[in-house]
Formats: sequence, C-alpha cells, structure tokens
Amino acid sequence: MEEKTYYRASTDFTSGEGIIYTEFFGNIAVRQINIINDTYYSSSCIQDWDKDIGYLLYDGKKDELDLSDSEKITSETFESAWKKSISESDLNSLISYHIGDASIPIHNSTIIIHIVNNHGKWGKGFVLSLSKQYPTTKDSYLSWFKSGFNMGDVQFLSVDGENRIFVANMLAQNGIKKSAKDNNTYICYESLEACLSKISDFALKERLVIQLPMIGAGLGGGNWDTILSIITKKLSYNKIHCHILKLS
Repeated sequence: MEEKTYYRASTDFTSGEGIIYTEFFGNIAVRQINIINDTYYSSSCIQDWDKDIGYLLYDGKKDELDLSDSEKITSETFESAWKKSISESDLNSLISYHIGDASIPIHNSTIIIHIVNNHGKWGKGFVLSLSKQYPTTKDSYLSWFKSGFNMGDVQFLSVDGENRIFVANMLAQNGIKKSAKDNNTYICYESLEACLSKISDFALKERLVIQLPMIGAGLGGGNWDTILSIITKKLSYNKIHCHILKLS
C-alpha cells in the first residue's frame, strides 16, 4: 500500500511569502494548505486558483520536487492545519443535490459510489439502473462475492476509460430486506465509514468528483441524516465534491 507523507515549507506566492503544507499519497499531491498573512487557502483540486496564491494544489509528481528545504511533518500536524482551513460553509457547498439517475454521470472524471450487501444479492433498487448502464458491475460484484470479502471493503471498477468513469461497490450492508414491511436497519455505519475512507483516498489520487444515490436510506434501512453526516466527515472534509442524485 502506498504511503502518505506530509511536508511543510516556506514559499513565495503571487502576493508574497507564506507557508505551504502538502499531503502526498505515494507520488501524488492530494491536499494542500497555503497560508499567507494568517489566511488559510486549502484545496484538493488542481483547478482551484486564487489571485493571492496562484494554483492551490501542486499538479505534478513528488519525485520531481526538490524537498531539501522542506520539513517532513506528521499527519497530525497536517490535519491540525487543515481543520483550521475548513468552514461549515465549505462543507455544505461541497454537497449538491440533483434530480436524475445516479448511474448516468453528469461529469467526466467521476466515481459513482453505492452500497452492496454481503449476501451476494443484486436485483433491487439502484443496482438495476447501474447494471443496465454498466453491465460489468453486476458480474464483478458476483465474482467478488464468490472470492470472499469483508464488511468495509470496496471494489473499484473502471467502466469508461475514455471519460474516466469509475464505479465503487462498497460492502456496507449486512443482510437484505425481507419484505416491504421490513423496517430493520441493514446498513452498517461503521463499515460505511471504512468504505468512504477508501473512496476518499481513491478520489483524491485520481482527481475525481463523486456521484451517488441516497445510499443506505432505501433497501439498507438507514437514517439519511446519519449517512449524510458520515459523507460530510469522510468526503466533504477533504474538499471532495459530492453530487447526490434523486429520481424525483
């Protein structure tokens, strides 16, 4: 598994000297904090730009940099600075709702995420439209089930190489609904957190936005407010854009 490393250095921005914190996942810069005049500018998107800073995230390889004047820091030091750069409005702005089929990407460079169960069942709900759009998703899930998996695991699938569309099968549902009157909760929130941590790492490194239905709140029997709080904690916190699609 690739290592995460963290660095801090002085640097010259467009409007003057400041401090830069960078998180690398393997050889890729995935999050960056730029500080000038006690103002924090953070990003996990290479398109982000500010007139006082320039581009907010380094778009290149770690081994292309001269880090001799940089200080290697701990993840705790980086996270402490990152938290200072995140506001409630940031978290809210990174989640948007749309009407439509979540299996049809609204952007290129997208990962479509959804929850699968640990019983090898694929035949109701969102998976019907997903496998119609991308037939390999069902076969890949069934093969994954036969080979053995654990709650909290994620299966990443490339379904459209040209447009950089991925699908993530997240194993976070323990069992399946027995009838329409079954009000039991089958989603495992702890497993969902583990899945979304893996999703976050993948999306950051691959420069992806995330698209999803209202995962876990239908056949999984989960509470949407609880699920949304996990999405915010694991994805919005890292400044990853999430597009949530509802059919109506």
